[in-house]
Amino acid sequence: MTHYDVLGVAVDAATPDIRRAYVRRAREAHPDFHPEADPTTRAAHEAEIRRLNEAWAVLGDAQARRRYDESLGVGGRPPASPAQREPDPVFVPYDDDDTDYAALLDDAPIGRGARLPRAAQLAPAVLLVAAVFGLSAGVVTSFGPLLGFGVVCLVLSGLCFVLTPALAVMRSLDSERD
Repeated sequence: MTHYDVLGVAVDAATPDIRRAYVRRAREAHPDFHPEADPTTRAAHEAEIRRLNEAWAVLGDAQARRRYDESLGVGGRPPASPAQREPDPVFVPYDDDDTDYAALLDDAPIGRGARLPRAAQLAPAVLLVAAVFGLSAGVVTSFGPLLGFGVVCLVLSGLCFVLTPALAVMRSLDSERD
């Protein structure tokens, strides 16, 4: 069974048609769309999605497809027209176990962007804790100034919870412009 058979497309199918067939079949066979299936059926879906991913990895890449066609002895396939867009080389339809996810989650600033000061990052949480303490102690002791302190800290905490992320986004936008 060839990769073309797995995806259900003709040997001379254009790359966009192959991609559409891959996406349609992957949606039908993906194990996550069958959570109630018994383990045997789920294993069959997992095997099918692996076959689909392998077929797409070969047929979705122009050079790999050319080599695959040559290995099958399929010749004379018309070259892709300029209007056909090749798949983005960054897109991989399967999970590569060699991916360094820790590097992807690195929060180091990009470009000239600077991190927010630690005090600005901690201010919303610290003010919230102070507000809870002030409000609790003010209610228990019926001491007005302590209750007022709690309310002020609560309002400042709410502002910081909104403004701190906004400041971080503005800093990142500034670094992207540079």
